[in-house]
Amino acid sequence: MLTLDEVAKALRRAKITWGPVEVSPELRGWSYDKPPVKPPAYAGLALSDFAYGYCPTYRNVYLKYVLGERGAASRPLVEGQVLHSVLFKALEDFRRYAYAGAPMSPSLEEVPEELREKAEVLYKYVAARLVGEYQHALAARLARSRDAAVFYASPIATQVAVDGAPLGLSYVVADGLALGAVVEFKFGPAPNVEAALAGYAMAIEADWGVPVDYGIHVQISVDHSVEYKIAAYPLGDSARSKFLEARDEAADIVASGRDPGAPPQCPKACPFYAVCHAGGGR
Repeated sequence: MLTLDEVAKALRRAKITWGPVEVSPELRGWSYDKPPVKPPAYAGLALSDFAYGYCPTYRNVYLKYVLGERGAASRPLVEGQVLHSVLFKALEDFRRYAYAGAPMSPSLEEVPEELREKAEVLYKYVAARLVGEYQHALAARLARSRDAAVFYASPIATQVAVDGAPLGLSYVVADGLALGAVVEFKFGPAPNVEAALAGYAMAIEADWGVPVDYGIHVQISVDHSVEYKIAAYPLGDSARSKFLEARDEAADIVASGRDPGAPPQCPKACPFYAVCHAGGGR
């Protein structure tokens, strides 16, 4: 999953479709010392709490950061977390297989019983795909070293953490980086994914001082089999401005203690759904 060929094709398609990425200097992450990148308040926000816009009014931010509510772990949220963990474990185990000859096998003891079938399906699919790509790269002499063969099979560095403080955030953990693009894996709805990818890119730019111009969204469906779609996006001014708009609204809610109210319609998967709708809402 997400082999070198897939990443390269996705980025090439994005470049052909949208042309060169143009980013105004003031919207690069390293411009964190002046507006509009400079945050209105340093609230230590988690990027995922606001960037995707799961709550249209950002009341989840008010409940979590102002009132200290913890929310409930909904089934979709738990499933997404479990499948993310399984995916990262498979990617990590693949490198152990390639460099140390360790066999790849899923460890599902800590996975909830009702999710074990999906977890096993995902792990075995990723393992078979990466091992097959690795062996093909060696056999076809596409790679002249073990390192190169691993890169052909899986050119992604996973769970990349950077300091989000310059943008008013907590530590920011991107699912991955591949060929200079930030990568997000999603197992459920992914609204505003371009703005979220721009946020990850800007956090990396702020911490490392290197440009990140593209984001890759991998939407994964797991049932009795695995299906996924890959889309690459240019992270230009529009996506970055949308991210900053969402961040500024969330930061203002925390700094002012303002309750934005519940939206007319709430996603039932929201961990704060029961809080907002207890007794007709708060």
